[in-house]
Amino acid sequence: MTSRKAAVDRGLRFIFEHSLAGENFDDWAGDYLWCFLCISRTAIDPDLRLRAREMGAQSARRWYARETELPALADAGEAAYYISLIDVSSRLGVDDDGLREHVRQRYRGFTARDYLGFDPAREAPPALGPRSRYDVWCDALVLTYTADGCGMPLSASHADVARWAPAMRPYPNPEAAGAAEFRDVVYAITHLVYTLNDYNRFLLSPEWLPQEFDYLRMHLKRPLEAHDPELLGEFVDCLRAFGLPDTDPAVAAGIDYLLRTQNADGSWGDAGDADVHKRYHTTWTAIDALRDYQWAELAEAPAVVRRSLCEP
Repeated sequence: MTSRKAAVDRGLRFIFEHSLAGENFDDWAGDYLWCFLCISRTAIDPDLRLRAREMGAQSARRWYARETELPALADAGEAAYYISLIDVSSRLGVDDDGLREHVRQRYRGFTARDYLGFDPAREAPPALGPRSRYDVWCDALVLTYTADGCGMPLSASHADVARWAPAMRPYPNPEAAGAAEFRDVVYAITHLVYTLNDYNRFLLSPEWLPQEFDYLRMHLKRPLEAHDPELLGEFVDCLRAFGLPDTDPAVAAGIDYLLRTQNADGSWGDAGDADVHKRYHTTWTAIDALRDYQWAELAEAPAVVRRSLCEP
């Protein structure tokens, strides 16, 4: 069986090459950059950190080279796109003061409702059309985390969005929720974890988020049984962020499955899938489940957890 290090190296190479193919980068530049950044900040392997950093910086320069005109920022979605790309590029050591200032002068022209679809100062995340409330919450967690980190805070902060966790509980039984909503629930939980632990820089105690920890541990077999490496990667990744060792039977089963199912091109998932996002994102989550982290332990729960997330 391929070693974890070799599998991770092949997976990272696939993602970088995938970003260079066709119009993939035009459509998903932000995700590729966040992938390279997260690996470069948290991998324990110094060579892996360096390669990811170089790939990320090269990709950030590529993105800026394509931004030949200042954007109109005609709507909140466009403003959010630039906030995210400016933030991640800056973290990779690549910046453009002119574009940053242009966005800074204009992004406040939109409300929290414009950006998030709801106002977390007034209401819990709602279902919006075909989108479940968990999907809406997940996107809001990520955008407010990014905006806060970029120094361009929206009229709602990440803490404002995360504080609604008690209202999202108890999380629904997967059988009752159905496959689509189950995925939304899992991604909301995993992105609550990511945005609280700075995308896997810190270990979290299961006692701080017992409902979320229990839900992930209880339902880890579902993506295994469904042969879903994308979802499985996030399950394993976050359970490890809660301190579960690789020897834990559930975690070990997930790692074993991923090592056995990597494709010849270094990716995971359906190699013939035409969905660009699914091809690289599945590979990213598998890498994160397999790689070793240089964790730092938090001495106490994050402030937002202390204020509200531990409520029953």
